[in-house]
Amino acid sequence: MNRDGRGEAAPRHLLFKGFTGFALGLPLALWLSWLLMYGGLLSGFLPVRDQLAMWLATLLWGAAPCVAFLARSRAQCLGAFLLANTGAFAAWWVLQ
Repeated sequence: MNRDGRGEAAPRHLLFKGFTGFALGLPLALWLSWLLMYGGLLSGFLPVRDQLAMWLATLLWGAAPCVAFLARSRAQCLGAFLLANTGAFAAWWVLQ
């Protein structure tokens, strides 16, 4: 609240951060899920490996918008997600 009793409007960048988290969080979640499950961290004979990868991807995608709101600006949010996607894609490409 301000001194004159009026509340402040919500920042306009919240919608941008949420959309960025949902849009760029999906490929990031898929690549990270693949890296964790099929990149050598779990053995190949684990019978529930595919189910773990599926549920891990949904959990990571759900966490992405939450993490997006921690950024201080739109540019920092977009840059962090683009950098994370680029790094995950590069690791996926190397291990493919």
